[in-house]
Amino acid sequence: MIMFDTSAIPLAPPAQISWATQRIVDGVLHAIRPHSAHGDVLRDEIHAVVTQCLELVSGAREHDVPAALRPAAARWATTGVPIETVHRLVRTGFRVHLDDHISNPPYRKNLGDVAKIMEAMQTVDATIYRVYLEVDRFVADHHGRQAVARALLSGRNASAIAREHGTPLTERYLVLSVATHSSGQKTLSPGNFVEMLEDLFTQPISALHSTLGGTVLIHGTPDTETIRHMLTRTSLIVIAIEAARDGIPAATEVGHELLDVARRLRKRPGLYHVDDLAVEYQLTRPGPGRDRLETALDAVAVDPELVTTLRVHLNNGLHRRLTAREMHIHENTVDYRLRRIYRLAGLDPRSPELITRLRAALTVREYMQAARSHRADEADGPAS
Repeated sequence: MIMFDTSAIPLAPPAQISWATQRIVDGVLHAIRPHSAHGDVLRDEIHAVVTQCLELVSGAREHDVPAALRPAAARWATTGVPIETVHRLVRTGFRVHLDDHISNPPYRKNLGDVAKIMEAMQTVDATIYRVYLEVDRFVADHHGRQAVARALLSGRNASAIAREHGTPLTERYLVLSVATHSSGQKTLSPGNFVEMLEDLFTQPISALHSTLGGTVLIHGTPDTETIRHMLTRTSLIVIAIEAARDGIPAATEVGHELLDVARRLRKRPGLYHVDDLAVEYQLTRPGPGRDRLETALDAVAVDPELVTTLRVHLNNGLHRRLTAREMHIHENTVDYRLRRIYRLAGLDPRSPELITRLRAALTVREYMQAARSHRADEADGPAS
């Protein structure tokens, strides 16, 4: 998905820039079509770069590098457009402009304009070269950190790989297991999250991630409250576990198991520690206790409205007024439904263990329902 970047440079006065720009853009697009295997051509992007290059030649931009050039060149470099292709297209654009120039009698003998064109082309070529070099270094560094992350996450000795790529190691790490929330909101991707962490801690971050989540390794044991604040109003769920270097694989396994619990129980986005989910984690481990809890609310679940009421009431800290307001019902209706729940579940409303048992049963039931739904989705495969 890349286009030609910096394009031709006009010597035409400002009044002629629009016409000259279109000529050059058309020429570059014509050159791309038979040679490019990179997909769509971003006409608007080419147009912006060409326009600013024409301003450079006409004197309207002086000697500044066109603002559109660097981000465009970086995009082409990261998406795999060979630098030779970009340079060829730059020359195509300049050639179109130069041909127009030398065929125009009033300008034919104006060698000063030709010099401006050549200077502008050199500026554009040099900028593209520097951007490609910067991207190449960044990609090499990124791949190095990924290699170190793979070694640490697999429990292998990472010293040799770290030395090879110039990546420092430390004795302790903060292991972050990351996943996008099931709501589907995408206010912040895992990749953006890693970039923000690098800015926050001013250190390269070793991470393996996709668009759905991954694992991030941060040197030392930094204060996680800053990370919690960063995650405010995002769609990410993050589990934070401190670990020694040789404990990273185990911490990662536990972290992603906790992520699975948090997602299936529809926990809100944000940062969680092991203590925050310890009860839910233990309740959802296989065993006879989980099996009994899973069926404890079968009679209640016959009426889905009762299950919803129980969930909302527990989430609201047993606050009748909040529950009634959220469900748009009267407080007396909340009381009536709660009495039905206690009766159907065979629970004594006066028992001090009542809420604990209801919370445990609901946790296990919803976790297992989500697990079955997940297995069914996997069995069905991706939608065609």
